[in-house]
Amino acid sequence: MAAPPLPFDDAQNAVLDHRDGALLATGGPGTGKTTVLRERFARLVEGGAEPERVALVLGTRGSRDAARTALLERLPTSLPGLQVLTFHGLAYRVLKLREGEPPEVLGAAEQFAKVRELLDGQDPGAWPAYGSLLGIRGFADEVRQLLTRMQESLRTPDQLIAAAEARGLGGWPELARFAQEYLDALDSVNQVDYAGLVQLAAAAAPAGEPLFDHVLVDDFQDTTLAAEALLGGLGARSIVVAADPDAHVFSFQGATRVPLDRFGIETFPGAQRIELATDHRRSGTVQTRAWVTAHTSEEHAAIARELRRVHVEDGVAWGALAVIVRRQGAHLGNLLRALDDARIPRAVPERGRSLTLASATYPYVLALRWLIADAAQRDELIEPLLTSDVVGLSPAAARGVIRLAKTTGAGPRAAAAALDRTDGLDPEEAARVDRARATLDKAALFAGMSVQDAFKVLWEELPCSVRLVEAGGPELDTVVTFANVISEASEQGDAGVAAFLEALDAGEHGPGWTAHDVVGADAVQVLTAHGAVGMEFDTVVVSGTTEGNFPSLSRPEPMFDLGTLDKIRSRSEQVRERLEDERRLFRMVLGRARRGVALFAADTHPDADELTQRSRFVDELGVRWEPLADSAAAEPGPA
Repeated sequence: MAAPPLPFDDAQNAVLDHRDGALLATGGPGTGKTTVLRERFARLVEGGAEPERVALVLGTRGSRDAARTALLERLPTSLPGLQVLTFHGLAYRVLKLREGEPPEVLGAAEQFAKVRELLDGQDPGAWPAYGSLLGIRGFADEVRQLLTRMQESLRTPDQLIAAAEARGLGGWPELARFAQEYLDALDSVNQVDYAGLVQLAAAAAPAGEPLFDHVLVDDFQDTTLAAEALLGGLGARSIVVAADPDAHVFSFQGATRVPLDRFGIETFPGAQRIELATDHRRSGTVQTRAWVTAHTSEEHAAIARELRRVHVEDGVAWGALAVIVRRQGAHLGNLLRALDDARIPRAVPERGRSLTLASATYPYVLALRWLIADAAQRDELIEPLLTSDVVGLSPAAARGVIRLAKTTGAGPRAAAAALDRTDGLDPEEAARVDRARATLDKAALFAGMSVQDAFKVLWEELPCSVRLVEAGGPELDTVVTFANVISEASEQGDAGVAAFLEALDAGEHGPGWTAHDVVGADAVQVLTAHGAVGMEFDTVVVSGTTEGNFPSLSRPEPMFDLGTLDKIRSRSEQVRERLEDERRLFRMVLGRARRGVALFAADTHPDADELTQRSRFVDELGVRWEPLADSAAAEPGPA
């Protein structure tokens, strides 16, 4: 049996000793919020509370699984009825206890499919503002998000119409009518989506004797009004909520700080408040360093060297290291390949990587994008194409032919012509360019007709295919999965490359097809910034610490923002709010480290006289950038 984490400080002991009523415990990263909630849960059960009437609610599935594992080790007996849940799990439990048989819950993909099905049956004439968009996948996803946010904020279709009319906003009446049609369609077959599940549970919770004696909630800084209503309706004898007010980072997903800000005032009036101030995560100052390279491939190689150095020289287990990227973007595939080339075990645990970003499939997706790209898009794709396994040039060689194409080509869009140049390349490099160009030209013949035939050309003639077959293992399995997806897509409607990539990016039924890495017991965790919430590592390496990533101010606002029904925000207000969100996110990422943080950036314009791309947030930390030369510096040996 695992020993409880002792000793606790005075503030934590006050949380553990809390008896009845509501309590809010706040604190920054490392102050023991999650630990004290787990310990309170364990002590309540050990003290005689019925396990099924004590609920611990976590913000994510990963946090739930980690807490459940820790508690099963902490408690002396097996407890199959352990109520360690997400808010969705709590909602399902409430409906099951109140109604006996909860409705069928639609996942995101199934919800998206239902929205598309209903939109396909709409009369465009009944949609004066959006009739021309009804058949577009992107529009369907925007509508899906609106339906989710509407239910999370406890709004009804009638309330949408009333608010829109009060502000004189057009387009909303048809959206509200569709929302009601959607809800009626689900209700007729006893179905509900995840947002509706919580809303239904919030309505059902107060209808009877309390279902729980004690409820504990973590990460309350990111929640919804429906979850707040569910918590308030439970009527538990004690409610203990933990939050980090400065770590509200999920507003883009519809989460809000409103329930936290009004806790103890409008909701749970008179609730006790306790500030957890002692940092238990770090024994000393976290060392933060920032390095800059001339190119992203050099940045990725430097990250691999730093991970190996920390592992070998400092004796840190692979599993205690993390690489954080802003998002699953275009460079993730190359980063993963750099780690694989350095033989660093790694895992991407966030519900799998998109097949567009898996290191094994990345060259094929990149090549498919090239086939249908216009001149401007090819200018953006040319450098990744040349340095990927499609061609396989070094960054320096790729920059050389691109520079030559720009200086000798006609017009502003000359970079893409680098694929036609072999000037200055050695014979082997020139042969790679010639072979890739011939392969892409051949595959382009099929781009408008059959993605399956285009992929067949790429698979048979790109050299990376031979290497994958010879190596075998998980990467080959990923490409086989990708080929099966292409085959499946070819049997459904438009089989061209453009339609396939649109479906792959947007998701034919919501989120795109994914491939999961096998998560080993000891592997570097490769996470997005938001995926790192609630996690803890010895050392955190941040890739792409540049403007556009930290902060990222270019994310489009939702097409249908419920906030506009209450207040029209100016563009400057939106940018200020986004910047504060991004600053909190960056600080949260740094707070995941116990001992060290390594920040990496690549100057995207290595020929420029002035460097302007590095993140402003690093300057705010007072950390100086250090240049890191592109070199095959001596690395620690294998461990």
